[in-house]
Amino acid sequence: MGLFDKVFSSNAAQTNPFTDSRDAFFAILYACMSADGNVDDEEINALVAVSQQKAFFRGYDIVSIYRRIAPKVIALGNVLEAVTQAAPQIPVELRETLFATCVDFAAADGMVGRAEQSVLEHLQQALELDSQRCLTIIDVILVKNKG
Repeated sequence: MGLFDKVFSSNAAQTNPFTDSRDAFFAILYACMSADGNVDDEEINALVAVSQQKAFFRGYDIVSIYRRIAPKVIALGNVLEAVTQAAPQIPVELRETLFATCVDFAAADGMVGRAEQSVLEHLQQALELDSQRCLTIIDVILVKNKG
């Protein structure tokens, strides 16, 4: 690590808006959902509902997390950057769960668009997930959402 790497990496750590694992999890869900550039009320309701079902969020006010995190993701101006910044905060044991949930959101309408594919590929790398395992997750989610 060079002299400037130390300076800039510490600045990056101070400016990372996703330092809490729950905030990071939610930020990635929101980033994946907004990959196509549009988040409608139905998608927001689904995001809140899915989050409320996760034991990881038990005891937390999901609506207040949404109100706090969505503007931070939007302010970054790039969903890939949101994923990059949030991914290190995700507990290892929840990384596949998060990936599967993001794939489920992306495939809910029966197809996964190019922008969504790009975010999911980036997410797989950022979470350091096995590509074969991710392909299995994608296959299962696509079967689940057929018809």
